[in-house]
Amino acid sequence: MDESAGYRYFEDVNWGLLRLWNGRRGLDVLDVGCGFAATSERIAQLDNRVVGVEASADAVAVARTRLAEVVQLDLQQFDDVERAIGGRRFDVIILADVLEHLAWPTGVLRKYTSLLKDDGVMLISLPNVGLWSVRLSLAFGSFQYDDTGVLDRTHLRFFTRSSARAMIDDAGLESLRRTYNPGLVRPFVPLAKKLLAGGDGDPAALLNSTPYRIYLKVIYPIERLMARLWPGALAFQMIFEARRKR
Repeated sequence: MDESAGYRYFEDVNWGLLRLWNGRRGLDVLDVGCGFAATSERIAQLDNRVVGVEASADAVAVARTRLAEVVQLDLQQFDDVERAIGGRRFDVIILADVLEHLAWPTGVLRKYTSLLKDDGVMLISLPNVGLWSVRLSLAFGSFQYDDTGVLDRTHLRFFTRSSARAMIDDAGLESLRRTYNPGLVRPFVPLAKKLLAGGDGDPAALLNSTPYRIYLKVIYPIERLMARLWPGALAFQMIFEARRKR
């Protein structure tokens, strides 16, 4: 793994999270680690009041065209984030595909839980290291990081369904609902991004491509049905809705 190489971030939409969102409107939402806000933009379009937190200046510049308010801070600087949002509390806090990048995700999750309203919920999305492609690689003695996916080279923590549930429990939360994004063809996404992104560095290149649209319309629904048979090995992302324990 070349640790000196630049890291290219590609936009994607967390369709499973939006499915779990289920059209809710009129809520105060905090998207922690919002990136380019490709997912939370769709939540904001449902008349929800979304505040994003993001450290990357490049991502913030794009997110601010999609969300009414974006705070440029490292999400681990919790006290600074809390001051920046002025003591507000939220109906929903989203931590989508960020906890795996942190050395101590449980503590961070616990801190952000304090920003929930009394009846608020967390939406937590995590990659599934039990995905079939990772299992197959390990069976042949291989563990190789990549520029994206479950073994993204910026990931510090890895989760299965059971360890994800354990983290949520340790953070003082109880899981209410869960869903998955399928992973049958997801291991081939890094190759697709290299082929489709070209040399211009456009992070939306894959998301806006015709093959991706065809995939969403034709292949993704079939993948979802198949992943339900064995989500522990066929799901790429695990998305949980959780609330404080009562």
